[in-house]
Amino acid sequence: MTKPQYSVSITDLAHFCCRSGDLNPVSEQRTPTAQEGQAGQKMLQSRRPAHYQAEVSVQAKFETACTTWTLKGRADGVIAAPKYLVEEIKTTYFSQARLPATQQQLHLAQTRLYAALLLQQNALTSIEVVLTYLYLEDETEYSFQTTEVAESLNQFLHLCVEQFGNWLDAYSQYLDTRNQSLELLTFPYQDYRPGQRQLSVTLYRDIRDKRNGLYHAPTGLGKTTAMLFPALKQLRAQAIKQVWYLTAKNSGQKSVKQTMNALQTQQPSLRVLFLQAKVSQCPCLVGPETEPEFKLGNTPQQCRFQTGYYDRLEQARNQFRERSNFSDADLLRLSQEFDLCPHQLSRDLLPWVDLVVADYNYVFDPQARLQEYLTKQSKYISLLVDEAHNLPDRARDMFSASLSSTQLMRIEQSVSSSAMKKAIKQLQKQLKKVINQTEDGHQLGTTFSNLLKSTTDRLLEWFAESNASTAAPELFEPLMQLWQFATRAQTFDDKDALIRTPEPGSVRIFCTDPAPRLNRIADGFHSVHYFSGSLLPQAYFSRSFSQTPFASQLILESPFPPQHQRTLIRPVNTRYPQRQQSAPLIAQTIATLWSAHPGRYLLAFPSFEYLDLVARHLDSSLPILIQPGVGKLKQRREFLRALEQTEYLAMVIAGGIFAEGIDLQHNKLSGVLIVGTCLPPPSAEQDLIKQRFDQEGLPGFDFAYRYPGLNKVIQTAGRLIRSDEDQGVVVLIDDRYTQNQYRRLLPIQWRPSVVATEQKLRALVEDFFLPIDV
Repeated sequence: MTKPQYSVSITDLAHFCCRSGDLNPVSEQRTPTAQEGQAGQKMLQSRRPAHYQAEVSVQAKFETACTTWTLKGRADGVIAAPKYLVEEIKTTYFSQARLPATQQQLHLAQTRLYAALLLQQNALTSIEVVLTYLYLEDETEYSFQTTEVAESLNQFLHLCVEQFGNWLDAYSQYLDTRNQSLELLTFPYQDYRPGQRQLSVTLYRDIRDKRNGLYHAPTGLGKTTAMLFPALKQLRAQAIKQVWYLTAKNSGQKSVKQTMNALQTQQPSLRVLFLQAKVSQCPCLVGPETEPEFKLGNTPQQCRFQTGYYDRLEQARNQFRERSNFSDADLLRLSQEFDLCPHQLSRDLLPWVDLVVADYNYVFDPQARLQEYLTKQSKYISLLVDEAHNLPDRARDMFSASLSSTQLMRIEQSVSSSAMKKAIKQLQKQLKKVINQTEDGHQLGTTFSNLLKSTTDRLLEWFAESNASTAAPELFEPLMQLWQFATRAQTFDDKDALIRTPEPGSVRIFCTDPAPRLNRIADGFHSVHYFSGSLLPQAYFSRSFSQTPFASQLILESPFPPQHQRTLIRPVNTRYPQRQQSAPLIAQTIATLWSAHPGRYLLAFPSFEYLDLVARHLDSSLPILIQPGVGKLKQRREFLRALEQTEYLAMVIAGGIFAEGIDLQHNKLSGVLIVGTCLPPPSAEQDLIKQRFDQEGLPGFDFAYRYPGLNKVIQTAGRLIRSDEDQGVVVLIDDRYTQNQYRRLLPIQWRPSVVATEQKLRALVEDFFLPIDV
């Protein structure tokens, strides 16, 4: 039997075997971009003598009990005479005095691995090892040089190769066990729901054939299982090494856990990793209400989970190596047992798991994307993008950034350096000039962009080299916002616009069309598969995700009988100027609905302002529940518990967490009432989107306003029918639903009826529930 073969870079081997000491988040965040690294490397290579050889390839092949693997890399520079010398070039924002020791040790280990291979290939007895840093602030260089002899380098190489070879053997044995279990894995439920098998088969073939897909699969079809099951089965073929399941909200991860629990009844060998934000994982940051045993200091100097992190990592990895199943509970257990930061541990185990469940931002957000890992591995990954109707707006936010004079003032007040204060004041002056000259849609000038970059670089250097992270923690947030804006300004293009925001003294780089950037990201993956219960019209979503048509598109019908839902249109003018007059009419419709059939109702409004206006007209005897505002976590939990009551009228915001992000399957609704068409309010941003697509000859108003609005309507109504037993009414309150350009966007199985009077509404609701109540 042929042994599996692996190719390992010298950089990856050094990172696996040679890290030691503390985890230092500040220094690890302060790293040059790939473009800066390449440019700096070429600059120093051009300064070297004529007999200096750049980009010298080295490699060696190793055999283990179970694998064959090749170690390879390209040394930045080699001089063969008079003394053999190898040079590794790194770019940095740290001066020599401030360079973190952990970084230097890691980079030196990488250089020594190059030296060891060159020494063996050229039968040398010794070699000069040079580690050179290009200090990006002033483009000066500093170096560390040692003379290494064959015995010490060979011993160092042997230890690294032995450690990693043992790991690869164990990993290869795990893959054999996993693939055998996946071969036997069957669909976790007795029967497929209507359309569910078609979705599974389509996805299986699309991954096999490396086709990107766009799948409209209505609520209740069982999308999560239909997507995960065939994707995991495809891991056997080894065309892909991982499946990434991306969600728009944390609530989306619950359905993944439910599916994995169902699959685990067959005891497959699978390693699953749930990537989470540091604030929700870090033992130093979580509150005593959730993790009372982790009441620790929250600075790197005080955190025992960061101190000595890399000295204990190997022990945790060895335990992970022995497990054929791995979940989020196992990650927490390992982090507790070995006092390791769970956030960083999840990233160190990332290459060795089968399924990764994460928020969109880990792939699409330039600030949060796992760039280093995905650059190397994305071609072996299939992406499953859940609730993809959320992605266009999320992507616009990810590819946009804001800057205000208030942020700069906060930074100026926090810095102690007079030179820094002067630089910030100069930037404030230039920002004010830009704001005064800017009209919405304006392009970003190079003068302002260059000043942004130079000032931000200087500030970040000062922040990293001083004790500002502990002495002035209030500086971190505005400084990161400035960095994000400056970084975004460097990629400003014709799909972007500079606009003034409602906040005085503030501008925003706004991405009008995220498709080109989404498309470039998607091109790096084996395949990408977007799915949701509301991806209609498909032409709109296809253009929102990509500038080229999808090779695979699928539209499935609802798995539930259409007669289980009665859709009624109450033609009331809910436009903004008419809201005072419409509020009592909407309150009357709610009262009529309740008196016709008391039960559980979700009442969705376009804004809190409109919700409150209508609530004032409702009878106080009605069981009214009102969604709490943003950030009120305790009230949110109480609101969710209240939804377990027998009867209520729950007033929520359309498109929010309680209209889309909850599953009330065990507390079935009697109906959903939606006020308005959920169109985004007019704004400079939406008008720029309209202009963008108008210029392409596409329906700009639909792309900017109508399609996103009606999508929220469909998503909110989707809370009603979640299983074969569910039945209820959907009431749409707005006179625009009587117009063809709106009605044609509603699901065809809804077949809505217009009700002109309260009496007719009562009669139709009573008629619908009569056989159910009997």
